[in-house]
Amino acid sequence: MNIRLLLFPVIFLSLPVFLVQCGRGDADREANRLFVEAYRLTESGQQSEARDPVEAYSYYRQAVEKIDNIIDNYPDTPVAVDVTQRRTRIGDITIGELREKVPRFSALARAMEDFHELTIHLIQMEDENDRGLLHLSYARLLYEHGQEERHEEVVSKVLNQADRHWNRELIDRLYLELSMHFSNLSRWERSLVALDRIQDQQLLYEALYHFLGNGYMRAADGGRLVRVTTYLDYVDPVGRLALIDRICGDLLATGNRPQAVSLLQEDFPEPSENRVLEYIDVLSRLSLTLANHGEYDYSRMIIGQIEKLDSDYSDFASRELARVIARHGEPGAAVEMAGDFDRVYFRHTAFADIAVELARQDSLSAALSLLGRIPESVTEKTQALLEIALLLEDKQEISDSLLQAAAPQISDISSPLVRSHSQISVADIHIHRDRRSLAAEAMEQAEVYASEVTDPENINQLISTIIKRWIALGRPDRALDIAAWYRMEHPSFERQIPGLYDYAISRGFHDFTRTLAGMTDQRAYYRYMLIWAYLDQGLISQPMEHAYEIRDYYWRSRAQAILIADLKNKVNMATAERVSTDALLTMQRIRDRSDKQRAFYHAASMMSAAGISMDRERRQIVIELLGQFEI
Repeated sequence: MNIRLLLFPVIFLSLPVFLVQCGRGDADREANRLFVEAYRLTESGQQSEARDPVEAYSYYRQAVEKIDNIIDNYPDTPVAVDVTQRRTRIGDITIGELREKVPRFSALARAMEDFHELTIHLIQMEDENDRGLLHLSYARLLYEHGQEERHEEVVSKVLNQADRHWNRELIDRLYLELSMHFSNLSRWERSLVALDRIQDQQLLYEALYHFLGNGYMRAADGGRLVRVTTYLDYVDPVGRLALIDRICGDLLATGNRPQAVSLLQEDFPEPSENRVLEYIDVLSRLSLTLANHGEYDYSRMIIGQIEKLDSDYSDFASRELARVIARHGEPGAAVEMAGDFDRVYFRHTAFADIAVELARQDSLSAALSLLGRIPESVTEKTQALLEIALLLEDKQEISDSLLQAAAPQISDISSPLVRSHSQISVADIHIHRDRRSLAAEAMEQAEVYASEVTDPENINQLISTIIKRWIALGRPDRALDIAAWYRMEHPSFERQIPGLYDYAISRGFHDFTRTLAGMTDQRAYYRYMLIWAYLDQGLISQPMEHAYEIRDYYWRSRAQAILIADLKNKVNMATAERVSTDALLTMQRIRDRSDKQRAFYHAASMMSAAGISMDRERRQIVIELLGQFEI
């Protein structure tokens, strides 16, 4: 018998089993090989993280592709079963952690492309409650630098966040910020679209007030009353009245009286009891708005509504109306109106205001005659005499006689605040006459009276005014003396400092501004604010010097960053790039993580708007900084 014939069936029957076993062996080997490659790529990615996030992203992406290849093409292998489990380890990390690294390092890789991508990345690292405002802050910066395409890209991110979020409170806040952003740019329709989606009553009022405040009713491509009045029913009575006041003012200013009057025909809804004083305050503003546009009858109508709520406040409003009537060239009618006031105080103070208006209109004899009807004890008479004396620039003899009549009365004024302001008025008269020694004496007395004032809000403004007068007299030493004295007792004075910077810089008192900034409890911050003041006035050399002198690294980096665009436009690109690098290097020395992250965002957005490139040196610094924030 042929042995080969006997063996053939056995061989034939065994072949499928052999082929299956070979196939499984090949699949296992291939799956194992892919897993080993994924392991090596993962290890390379970990080694590259700190050095080069772009390279790390490439390694991690390839590693995940190898893992997915195993799952898709070799699902029956033991390796495939393992790698589908997120807890399975591949070197020092799990499969799940590897997968999470890919999108994170993808974002980092994009952030390395340019400062625009970096800014977007830094914003996304913030809490979602802050992202909308940061995006819009950055969008405004891009818009100001003519980067319209990127502006739209950033704004779309806020729109997407608002459209897709579940938290109604956050959604309303985002739409408020969007509406305000678009109205700041006079993009009325887009602002209204965002405003229309706000459900919160108070936020809706804020959006409308900001919208109108930016000039919608006065704009050639705006001014459609019906688009605004449809929202009035959705705000509270106080807010509704405040909006009507603003709308009426704009309509009357643009000659659209019929529509303004139509808003006054309705019955104003009554406010809740705890908001009556706010309501009266808004009615008073509306009365003054109408008076300023010559609508005296309607102003009286509003005063009548005030009187129904509180007669004391209606007297204040009536006095304002009389003053406006006088200012508009009808002093006779104003005097007649004031003469009918029942309360002597309001009659006399109205006469004082009208007398000043008469003097402005060159009716000096009528002004002095009216002042004669006011008793000497009335404080406002003394103030009116000083105001008129200041107005009489071409009549020095009469001016001085009025000054001599008023000056002795100042010490009898009960309010130290008013006494101090009256002495400042005396100083103003002497300054205009170039009598500097007499002006200095008046200012010294104003300081004495100021030391008796205790109310923080009043004293802040008063001391700021005194400092400005010493600067006007060319005496920054005296200005600094009172700043030092006042600061020791009233730290809140620091809020007045930014306003003083512009005044002093415009007069060339650079040493004064530098010293004033150094006197505060927040020296670095106020040096930063001083740099803004210089830049606002178109100066660049002093800000450069100040920025590098700031000892606090957080504020130094921010100061360096705000210089970049001006340096590019007014000096040269090379200097702007050098300062950009310096700002990033300064950030490395900031210890607090949140401060460092805020400074990083600020600098990146400034560099993006200014068009600074991500060169090799800046890219490496950025990599190191990002490595301190990534988890």
